Amino acid sequence: MSLKQKNLIIIILVILVIGSAFFFELKPRILPKEKEIVFWQYWSGVEKEPLEALVLQFNKVYSKKYGFKVKLLTISMPQKKIMMAMAGNVAPDLVHLDGGMVVDFALRDALTDISEIDTANFIPIYIEALKVNGKQYALPLMPTCEAMHVNIDLLKESGIGTPNSLEDLAKSYKVKGKGVHLWMPSWPPWAGKFLPIVFGGNWGRQLPDGTWEVTANSPENIEAWTWVQENFASKLKPGELASFTEGFSSYQSPDNPFYAGKVAIENSGVWEKNLAHIYSPDMEVEIAPFPGKLSMPTLVSVDALAIPKVAKHKKEAMQFMLWLLEQGNVESLALAQAKFSPLKEVSEDFYLKHSNPYIKVFVDLANSPNAKFFPQLPFIKRYERAIKEHYDKVLRMEMSAKEALDELQGKFASEHPQ
Repeated sequence: MSLKQKNLIIIILVILVIGSAFFFELKPRILPKEKEIVFWQYWSGVEKEPLEALVLQFNKVYSKKYGFKVKLLTISMPQKKIMMAMAGNVAPDLVHLDGGMVVDFALRDALTDISEIDTANFIPIYIEALKVNGKQYALPLMPTCEAMHVNIDLLKESGIGTPNSLEDLAKSYKVKGKGVHLWMPSWPPWAGKFLPIVFGGNWGRQLPDGTWEVTANSPENIEAWTWVQENFASKLKPGELASFTEGFSSYQSPDNPFYAGKVAIENSGVWEKNLAHIYSPDMEVEIAPFPGKLSMPTLVSVDALAIPKVAKHKKEAMQFMLWLLEQGNVESLALAQAKFSPLKEVSEDFYLKHSNPYIKVFVDLANSPNAKFFPQLPFIKRYERAIKEHYDKVLRMEMSAKEALDELQGKFASEHPQ
C-alpha cells in the first residue's frame, strides 16, 4: 500500500470519528427514569396541606437516599375508586384508608399482609383495629376517639356544671331557651352507635378463630337505648329527637348545632375542637371523658396506611410508609391537624406545642381498658347504616329498644361466616 493510500485511509477514519462524535452530541441523551411511587389520599383543606408538606420534604431531602420519589394524588369517593383501581390492576402503591375500608379490602384479599412489621411502638388498640383475621393489613396514621365536648358558655348561662355521670346527662333534656338543648342523644348522627359503649356494650365480639359475630342485642346495648327512651324520647315531643339531627344541613359548617349553639354537649372526636374554632371562633370548648357506667369509655377509629396487593412498588411503599410514621414526621402531621400521634411515646414538647389543651384526654382515652373499636365484619357499612335506622325508630318511640335491637340482631347474625 502506497503512502498516499495510507494517508487517505487515516483521513477517512478521522472524518468518521469526528462525524460520529458530532452525531452523538446532537442526539438527545436518554437518562434513566427516576423511580416514583403513587400515593392516594382523601383529606382536603387544612388536613391535606401538612401531608403535602411532608411529601414535598421527602422528595426534596430524602428521595436520593431512598432511591425514589412520591407522587401524591388527592381523590374523592376513595372506597369506590380504590376498589376499581385494584380490580383493573392499576392500583396506586400506597393508599390512605379509614378503619372500615381496611376491613372491607382485607376481607376481599385486596391488601398486602404486613404482619412482619414491628408494631410494638404503636398504641395497641389501633394496631388491633387494623388486624383482620389475625393479620396486619395497615398501620395507623392519625387516630381518634370519642370524648365529651362542652360549650362552656351555654352551661354557664344555664347555671349547671359539666356532667360527671349519666344521671347528670339525664337531667339535660330540659330546654335552656328556645331551640337550645343542653344535650340531645340524637346528636351527632352516630350517637346511637356510640352510646352503648358508655354502658359497657359493643356491637360485636371476636371469636377464637379470629372472625367476629354480631352482638347488637347485648344487655348493655338494650340498657343504653332504653335509657335514651325513658329519659329523653318519652319526655320530649314525638319525633323531636330524630328530627333534631335532620334539621341541620351539614356537619362541617356553621349550621352544625354544636357550632351554632343549639346544643351544649356532644360526643365527638379529636377533630372537633379545631372545627369548632373554625366555624365558631368565640366558642369556649371544654373536653372530658364521656360519663358512663365504666371509667373512661370511648369508641376509637383511625385513618390508616395500606399497600394494595397489586401495587407495583411494594418495597418502596413500605419504606415511605415507615418514614411517614417516624416520630418527628407523624408528630408534625398531628400538630398541624390538631390530632394526636398513633405512637406510644411522644416528644417532650408535643403537648406544649399542641393547639388543643385537652389533647391528652384523647390519648388517655385511647389507652383506656374500656376503649373499643367497631367490629371487623364483612358487612360493616350496612351494619352501621342499619344501627342508625333502628336507633331512629327508638327515638321516635316506634319500637322499644329491645325490639329494635332484637330485629337488628336477627337481620345480621345470620350473615356471620361459619
